[in-house]
Parts: sequence; C-alpha cells; structure tokens
Amino acid sequence: MTYFTCFFLDNEKDIIVNLYKDLGKMYYVLTTPNHGTGNLIRNLASICKLPLSKGDNDMLVIRGEVPCFVDSCNSESYVFMLGGTEIASIYPDGHVTVKATIPAIAKTLMSQTKDFKLELDKTIFKTRVRKDLKFRADLHTHMNGNLPGDVLIALGIAHQIRYPLYYVKKLDLKLTPMQWEKVNAQREKVARQFVTSGLQGKYLDRRINDNTFINFADLILNNLDNAEMNIVKIRGSLAVIKDGQAVFTNLEKVYLYRYVFCKGKESEEKINLHSVDLIPDADVKAYLKQMLTDKENAYYCKNTIFQDKLLWIARNYKAQGVYYAEISDTTLVKKYESLEMLRQLHEVMPHIYRETGVMIRFLAAMRRIPLTIVKDAVTPSDYIEQNLEVLKATALDPYVAGCDFVGEEINDIITLKPAFQEIVKIAAKDPSFVIRVHAGENDSQKDNIAHSIACVKDSLAPGQKMPRMRLGHGLYTYSPSSKKGKEVLKQLKENNVVLEFQITSNVRLNNLNSLEHHPLKQYLKQGIRCVQGTDGAALYGTSSIDEQLSLAKMLGLSDAELQLMKDAETQIIKEAQEAYSLKKAFFADLIKDRDMEEVLLEKMQTVKISKGKTKKEPKLDSNQELKEQISEITWDRFPVVLIGGSFNTESRATKVSKKAAEQMDSLLEYLNPEEVCFVIGHKLAGYEKYLINHNKKGFRIYSVVPSLMDKKEIDKIKACGVQVRVSPEAQGMGIYKSFNYEIFERRPSAVIAFDGNSAAANLIQEAKNGKGKSAIFVWEHSKNLMQKAKSLHGYVFTFGDEVNIVDLLNDIQKDLMNSIKQ
Repeated sequence: MTYFTCFFLDNEKDIIVNLYKDLGKMYYVLTTPNHGTGNLIRNLASICKLPLSKGDNDMLVIRGEVPCFVDSCNSESYVFMLGGTEIASIYPDGHVTVKATIPAIAKTLMSQTKDFKLELDKTIFKTRVRKDLKFRADLHTHMNGNLPGDVLIALGIAHQIRYPLYYVKKLDLKLTPMQWEKVNAQREKVARQFVTSGLQGKYLDRRINDNTFINFADLILNNLDNAEMNIVKIRGSLAVIKDGQAVFTNLEKVYLYRYVFCKGKESEEKINLHSVDLIPDADVKAYLKQMLTDKENAYYCKNTIFQDKLLWIARNYKAQGVYYAEISDTTLVKKYESLEMLRQLHEVMPHIYRETGVMIRFLAAMRRIPLTIVKDAVTPSDYIEQNLEVLKATALDPYVAGCDFVGEEINDIITLKPAFQEIVKIAAKDPSFVIRVHAGENDSQKDNIAHSIACVKDSLAPGQKMPRMRLGHGLYTYSPSSKKGKEVLKQLKENNVVLEFQITSNVRLNNLNSLEHHPLKQYLKQGIRCVQGTDGAALYGTSSIDEQLSLAKMLGLSDAELQLMKDAETQIIKEAQEAYSLKKAFFADLIKDRDMEEVLLEKMQTVKISKGKTKKEPKLDSNQELKEQISEITWDRFPVVLIGGSFNTESRATKVSKKAAEQMDSLLEYLNPEEVCFVIGHKLAGYEKYLINHNKKGFRIYSVVPSLMDKKEIDKIKACGVQVRVSPEAQGMGIYKSFNYEIFERRPSAVIAFDGNSAAANLIQEAKNGKGKSAIFVWEHSKNLMQKAKSLHGYVFTFGDEVNIVDLLNDIQKDLMNSIKQ
C-alpha cells in the first residue's frame, strides 16, 4: 500500500487517521500514539463497534477500508465514517474536508476510564453551529493559554528564542552531535557561575540546565531528521496531560513550558532561517511561512514576541468566527511590565483590528493566593496592595476592561474583601469597569459565589450602583432548593451578575466528573445571564466552536437556551465596544502630548488596605514550629494515604460512621507496621483521628501540613506525636500537591479514601496519574468521591457494605508486594 495523506479527529492531533491507497482502493489506520494506556482507542473502537489490531511498536490501531462514492457530476470522493457518522470526505487530489470531530471532553473521558459510558452522539460531533446562534465572544480566557502549540512552535522558530537545556532533557528531545557539542560547551561555562551557589545534586543540575540554552530555530531547522518527533513532544508539553484528567498542579507545570515561548527571549546567536519547506509538520510550516511573510509587512515587521502573540490570537479568533475577547493577564498589575505591555498594545492593536476585525481587551488579573510552582520566587506579603497600586493606573487604559481574581480556588474569597473596597472605588469612576472573580470552580468553597457578590456589594459607597460583575465557572454553590441556594440565586439575579461557563476545562482539570447535575440549565431557567468562555482554549484542546458544541450536546441545551446565552453575550459585546470608545477618548485627553508611561506612573498611588478586625490567630511557620517532628517518609515501608478528615471545606467536618470504623479496625488488624506506614493530612480529624486513637500496633504516621498554620493547629500536631512533612503550599486545600511530589510521582502506594471534597478528588486523580503505581480504594458511601471513582472505572476499587477492604487487599496483595519489591 502507498501512503496517501492523513487527518486528525481532534484539535490536539492525538487521534490520527492515516490513509493509504492500493489498486484504486483506500484504507485507513487510526492511531492514538500520544495515549499510552490504550484506553482512548479501546473505548473508541467499542462505541463504534470496530475491531482492534496491533500496529507499529505493538500499539493498538483500528484498520478499515474507506469506500469511494461518485456524485451526479461523476466526481469521485472517499467518505470516512465512524459509528454511522460521516467524519470526512477525501478527494483524489489529497484534499480532506473534515465534517465531524471528537471534542476534548469526550477524548479526556475516554482516556480516563476502561469503561466509557457516553453515547456516540456525545462523543463525535458534527462541527457546525447555526449561524444565528453562533457565539462571537470569548469572555473567559487567559493570555498564555490561548495559542495552539503549533503556533507557539512557529513563533519560537521565527523569533529564534532561547530554549532551555532542562526542557531538552525533560522531553528527551533528540539533538545532533554538533548541537550537543555546542550546548554542552555552553553548559560548562554556565556551571562555573554556580560554583559558590551552595546548591548540590539535582538542584544544582536543574539550575545550570535552566540557564543553558539552544537557539530553538537551530534545534528544529538544523535537525530536520529528528524534527517530526521533537515537534510532537514539544506540542505535547504545551497542553495538559493526555491519558485522563489533570489537576491544578499539572496546569501550573504546563504554563512553565508555555512561558518559554510566550515570554521568550531571543537568542544572541541567530541562524539563517532555511529549509522551512522541509519542516515535517504541515501546520507549523504554514504558520512559520506566514510569520516570515509578516516580516515584510510594514505594520508587523518589527513585532515583538508579545505583539506577534496578539496578532495570532486575533487571527485564531477570526478563524473561529469570534470578534471580541477579554483576556486575563497578571502583567497588568506589575509596575513596569504593565507599562511596557500597554505601550506594545497601542503600537500594534490598531493594525491587528484592521486586519482581523477582532477586538481584544484585557482583565488585569490578581492572584488570590501566591504562586508556588515557580521555585525561588518570593512573593511579598503586600503583593495585593502592590497590584492595586498598579491597577489604579492601568485601569484607565481603553484596552483594560476590568480586573480578575485568578488562581486555584482553595481559599474563601472573603479573605480578600479589603481589596474589593479599592476595586469598587475604581468602578465608581468608570461605570464600564468589570469585576470578575473565579468562583465556584470546585466544591471546596461553596460560599465563594455568594461571598464574591457580598465583597462587592458591601464595599459600595452610599448611592453607588452595583458595578458590572462576572463570575468565572460558577459550577458549585448550595442546592437551589435550599435556603442558602435560593439566596444565591436571588443575589445573582438582583445584581445582574453574569456567570461564565467553560465545560472543557472543568472536565480536564478534574472539577467536573459528572455532567448530570451541571447547573447551567437551572441558571438559565432562573433568568440569570450566562455566557461561554474557553479558559485558555489551547491548554485543553478546545476552541470556541467546540466549546459551544460541547455545551449544547453534553448538557442538552435547546436552541432557546442557546439563544439566551447568545443574547447575554451580544449585550456584553455592545457595552464593551461602547466602553472602549469612551475610554479611548478619555485616555487621549488624559495623555495629550505627554509620554503615556509618565502619566500612568503618576497615577500609581500607594494603596494600604485595611486588614480589618479579625479573631483569627496569626499564622506560624510550620517549618520552624514543627522542626523536631519533620522527617522524610521512610523508604522501608509501603505508604498508605488515608483520606478522610483534611480534604473537606473548612465548614464541613468528616463524621466517622460505625460501618466505616469497622472497616478501619479490620484494616489496622490486617496491616503490618513493619511493612506499612500511613500518610494523612493536617487536620487530624475524622478517620485520621480514628487512626491515631486506634494505633495500638504502632504504625508510623506522617502528617502533610501547610507551610503556615495557627497555634491551635500546631499544638494539635505536636500533641499527637505524628511525624511531619511540610508542604510549600500555605493553604490546607493545596497540600494534595505535596502528596503527588512526595509519593505518587516517586514510589508505589495505596490510597484509602473515606470522605472529602475537591481536594480529595484531586489527590485521587494525582494517585492515578502518578508514575508510581498506586492502588486506590474508595468508600462506597462517600457521594462526592464515588463520582470520582466512577470516572476512573478500572483504576479504583470500591469497598462498603458487601465488600471489605481487607478482602480487596488480599485479592491484590501479590501485585502490591511486587510493586514494593520493584
């Protein structure tokens, strides 16, 4: 057979259909090379009722023939179908028209489980939307998550960015001998600068490799024999994990890979950009050729990487039929970086708008908690005050539509109420100013929707109208039939608050495991304005069109319900365009003939927010207070992670049931303290407390604690005598990340889960995703965790009334012991 062409069934190029011709007939081989578990292709074959066979590298493939059809004009075309759905038309000249795809949500759920349950019509979508119902805005997205990996790779080549040796090694990229010789010589020079650093081992290697670079254009263009596989690996690093759901830790790591391109610095030693037509990836090649053509355009020839990002974001939106976007960006609350960003914006955006017709504006984003993923980054204690100082100035710019509170939702937004008092003052001077809060993204903080509204309402000056307010995600609050739930609905409606939904990111980030109780239809029924966003589409393998199709198909939205969302979006776009025009005139009058940066610097006034009167005790440094108990988790015992006490909301306590206590008793009797240790959270409550109080055999118990705790919490840890691991996370709901680093990524383990909210679900997902093999057990009477367990069918054991956990352990003891020996 002769290779003909190929096409993809998804945005991330994970599901590949290779086409071959032989004696006038066409055949296909469908592969999923980026999905190592095989779940994706097995589940796809099952729902489409197609046979599986083995392909190259012993991986599963689906093979078949593509029938040829002749139309009334005697023109031939081949039609590729799956499960009775027409997917693509293939023409004799090699042109392929794709008519249906597999959305990122369905792909993720198929990858996650060994028993996929969704119907075929919720798995394969026709990629078309009624024109009059088509959404035209992206009202919830993030700057560095917006562009597809192929565009970023092309940008990296065009701007010849520095690519760190750390990522070359991390992704196992292949370099030529000459490239290795050059990069290793540079590494030797860099290493000399760290002789007195005090760093050792892997920490020293990481620092040296982070500061040793190869020209990215050199890496690709002078290494064409390895370019195809290198591009696949780099593209994979720019989206969240493939084989199942991710958690926030994974998202933060992906952003680090993206920053290399999005915040890239150009190499000092440039090369001639040659052999572009020989780049094996058609999309990367096409993007790069256009970027080289842009260098001949008077408007774009001097574009920075940031300006080219904006240009390609706008082009990407235009291709999707989107003409208005508001992008969250933390740069706009950083003093000098914000000024440089605005300068570049004003230089290039008029030309971008003229070409694409896409208006891009920004929300100045502040982090609800300090970022911990960036090593050695020191966040000042008054960072919110510093952000507000800058926001007072940047909010004047017409390209700034408002502000946003971003970051993982593991704290109550009410703790930031003093900041809202300053933000509301900005809104008082600018009625168009949007206040957006990420709230209700997971079930750990069910008060956050109500508290977000209260933070704004309670901060209003006498007679001041409620500002324009939007809440990002809005998935979780109290039941609409409860007293609290009814009050939330009332507040949303009375204050004209807009809810933004991003269903793909909710699923891929482990915040939505069941689509049955999604609240969107209920909100629309109550007359609450709802719109769609993408949350940084490229991170999740989605697009504006796929997102709308997913909302409609997965949640069963009617045309009337889609029209309600369309109407809300249309009104927001109209208001935003009017606001831009008014602010543009005001800004021009403000600046006059002065330098913009000089004027904005004058407007940056020191902000001191009130800490308010609080009964909460000051937080203490766990590393100092518990230093006598800090100990590395022993390597001569098998770690059993017990979930049931520390991973609930602050207001929800775990209650130990009699039947669950019996399971605990049998577990403690069965396990051997010479072979097993327990790892728990920091609250020492619920089943954690039960373990400590019934530890008659003397199991070694480790408590993972946040970096900051109050005296009462510290004293509780000291009194019970557990050994301690201190997480870099200051918030209790964030310590699940440390379980991943300490255990799941490094060694085999078991997880026994009795109770918990989103943080517990994240911990379970981390155990499933980790490199170390983990046996996961979930108590069948935990409603929240059973949703997670069902989404991980084949990877989780459930125990309860009919099944004792000891019986399960006996059944898999052989596998566990083999894991320990390995």
